[in-house]
Amino acid sequence: MSYERVLLPVSGKHSGERALKALSQANKLDPKEIILLHAVAPSVGSPMPNLTSDKQDVTVKAEALLAPLAAELDKAGIVHQTVIRHGLPVETIVKTAQEMGAEAIVMFSDGRDDLADKLFGSITEHVLRSTPLPVLVVRQ
Repeated sequence: MSYERVLLPVSGKHSGERALKALSQANKLDPKEIILLHAVAPSVGSPMPNLTSDKQDVTVKAEALLAPLAAELDKAGIVHQTVIRHGLPVETIVKTAQEMGAEAIVMFSDGRDDLADKLFGSITEHVLRSTPLPVLVVRQ
């Protein structure tokens, strides 16, 4: 099955190697375009979260996080976009997929749940429940 556009959310907790594994799985969907997304969650506990300088700092870090993946796509000749959005991860992933016309989403899963995941569910699980799109979950 081939998709026109696939969304690949990348979080800061995933190493480059893990992200490249998910990227290779996204390529198996034979997309014409891959959208690399990093969702920057709002600061918690700060009296004035994500001030302009904070946003610039996290944006620079997000660009650095996505750059190696974009380079791999360049090398493979695959059309891509890098997108950095500020917001809660689940809502940002689902909304970005909808706004950008993605036909599928590729997500990471390390197969281990920490206490927060057990209590509230993982981001991947929430995306699965929140989108009508097919979601490919790549186990790490």
